[in-house]
Amino acid sequence: MFVPNLDLLHKSSERPEREPYIAIFRKGEKILIYIAEKHSANESFDMTDFCFSDKSPAAPQVVLVEFERSGRKAGTGEIHGNNLAYAAARATECGLPVIFADLSRDECLDVWRKRYPERIFTDEDLRRARRTGRPSTNKGEDSLLLYELELYGRDPFMVKNIVAALNKYEVVLAVFGEGHYRAQRLVLEDIMGKPEYIKDVPNTRGDFSNCKIVPIDLGVTIAER
Repeated sequence: MFVPNLDLLHKSSERPEREPYIAIFRKGEKILIYIAEKHSANESFDMTDFCFSDKSPAAPQVVLVEFERSGRKAGTGEIHGNNLAYAAARATECGLPVIFADLSRDECLDVWRKRYPERIFTDEDLRRARRTGRPSTNKGEDSLLLYELELYGRDPFMVKNIVAALNKYEVVLAVFGEGHYRAQRLVLEDIMGKPEYIKDVPNTRGDFSNCKIVPIDLGVTIAER
């Protein structure tokens, strides 16, 4: 049974490739395929298609995605614009179990409440912290709160779900943002060893590398309004 060493979370911010990319971990009969994605980027969709194709290193048996386990924002309307939803839909089409491996809003707020019991945290605090962008320890209170949410709440929950899936299935596909992968990488390497990386996958929309685009000019002039 794999047991994650959560003390290794956020111990490295090294980016092994330019996002997005796929990390392939192997340990005995176990395989973890981790799409470290850039949310909504076309390449992320290509990587999801690759992992469900016959070119994948192995056929996934279960899929974990960075969706709140409450199911909020996981409607079918997002499938065409959100790779997380798309990966969950592809898994569902294939009859595979899908795990929403992120905390709900209330659970996120509970992380802060436990660390700062004297304070009252609301949904607005969570929205404001997330608007700051990258978690950080030195860019103001909101960034610090976001960093603590990742370190003490979201990333531990995500990586424990990944490990639980590995303990139950042979081939696990995880689809999370690239920042989460960097935060979790040392934990996963401690369990399964160094991964191999895949950066380039086939463009599922077609190969246009030899296509020469020649625009036409309609004779429109620049005129004063």
